Amino acid sequence: MKTKNIWTFLIVLSTLAFNGCNEEEFLNVQPKGALSGDQLQTPEGVNALVTSAYAGLSLNAPDPGSAFFQPASNWSFGDVRSDDAYKGGGGVGDISEYHDLEIGNIRADNFTLQRKWNSLYIAIGRCNRALAALNDATLEEVPEKETHIGEMRLLRGHFYFDLLKNFGSFAYIDETIKGEAIEEVSNSFDKDELWGYIEDDFGAAIEKLPETSSHLGRVNVFAAHAYLCKAYMFQEKWDDAITEADAVINSGQYSLFSDFTQLWDVESEHGSEMIFSIEHSIDDGSEYGNINWGNLLNAPRGPAYNGDGFHRPSQNLVNAYRVDENGLPLFDSFNEQDVIPSDPIDPRLDHTIGRLGIPWKSFDKPYDESWLRNIQEYGPYSPKKYLVDPNSPYMISGWPWGASALNWALIKYSDVMLWKAEALIESGSDLEEARNLINKIRERAKNSTYVQKLDGSGPAANYNIGLYPAANWTQAYARKALRTERRLELALEGHRFYDLARWEVAAEVLNSYFSGEASKRSYYSNANFVKNKHEYLPIPQDEIDRSGGVYSQSPLY
Repeated sequence: MKTKNIWTFLIVLSTLAFNGCNEEEFLNVQPKGALSGDQLQTPEGVNALVTSAYAGLSLNAPDPGSAFFQPASNWSFGDVRSDDAYKGGGGVGDISEYHDLEIGNIRADNFTLQRKWNSLYIAIGRCNRALAALNDATLEEVPEKETHIGEMRLLRGHFYFDLLKNFGSFAYIDETIKGEAIEEVSNSFDKDELWGYIEDDFGAAIEKLPETSSHLGRVNVFAAHAYLCKAYMFQEKWDDAITEADAVINSGQYSLFSDFTQLWDVESEHGSEMIFSIEHSIDDGSEYGNINWGNLLNAPRGPAYNGDGFHRPSQNLVNAYRVDENGLPLFDSFNEQDVIPSDPIDPRLDHTIGRLGIPWKSFDKPYDESWLRNIQEYGPYSPKKYLVDPNSPYMISGWPWGASALNWALIKYSDVMLWKAEALIESGSDLEEARNLINKIRERAKNSTYVQKLDGSGPAANYNIGLYPAANWTQAYARKALRTERRLELALEGHRFYDLARWEVAAEVLNSYFSGEASKRSYYSNANFVKNKHEYLPIPQDEIDRSGGVYSQSPLY
């Protein structure tokens, strides 16, 4: 059974106070069972702090069992706010705060915003505490000092990146700012300045991290290059993004898995495609294990899961997998009709989404309506890719619903390939190389295992996927291909909304989506996305109030 000592070592250090705290309390809080100053100057003491910072990736504070209010996977903030997913659950009133995000009723007093903001600052506080101890230690006391500093700079950059892409603003606090001085740090809406802090953290990580980590599940220099590439992509720094992508691609350490199904297989989660993941485990000595609490609500009600049925794939997303006679996406017409059994479809659909009548992994009966909660409001589909096989030894049966030892991938090699392809297309520097990169991902899908009928007589649906030919591969066509490929390859992984926002098409795409879905989902009737406002969430009202005038709200809210 999969266990992870990396997370259980001195895990008491990761238990932090939460309710009623502001940033100063989050960033200065002493972990329960905290080590003394002398103990922190030892490899064991420093490793305890570093381990606590890694544990912060799960965003499980204050209570793991309610981490779905601030999921590290961003399913509620990155998918439910997009055209990829409905909120799901027991109806619009079941966690109505997520329903408000879904329809564009975005307010600063939505408590899930507060939970996301605070959990990220708890994690940043852990990084800063580790960095402060490392800065005071000598190489003789802590031989891995420089590597640990690189790890903490990368993790801190990751958490600030999450703050920026969600809120568009944050108060930058590093390990040198302590005590009452924290209360004097304002949040900034100067994007160049904020991106500069994030780039500095990733750049420092590149300088200090080794090519291969000696600790399973920890970052190396190529993870830092990948994160810096991602930061450049969000800023449209295409040439810089290509340089960082090449550092990963040319390293020789990574490659695509041969089969799409390996991406969500516990046995493959430290394989060649995984650049950095949140580590999860069961049977590790704790009550439930270090599971993905953030996705707790999202399992369907089918046998062995018995979940709450949140994060439900949209009809629009399912339709996006329709293809033409050549196995290529229908960029502009995919949503003109809903998928029917005879339609040719991309084979990734049935690995990503549960559909009626289609086998579910190795379960001996097909997915059917008994698996569904509230089909009238949220349709007949369920997320599939990140739920392990019901027969897997890595899954917990019963409570917590759908829990398993499966890691959550933060950055995969396929991400880096698609970032490079996008940068090549947008810069116009090499459309042919971009086509080759996209086709490699499509070729992997083409050559992967297809979902089969229960009787083994053949594929469960009319699967067809083709490669893009060189003919008519213009920049405009390539852009459509790239954006579609990101949607199909990375569906339900929390990326879609942020892509729409950075492409500056969120208002166009989502208002069209709301209009098209309103006849099926009446709660979209009054939904609206306000351009140049809803791309970012407001600063949580509690933070504005507690700051005593130090924090400012976006003028758009």
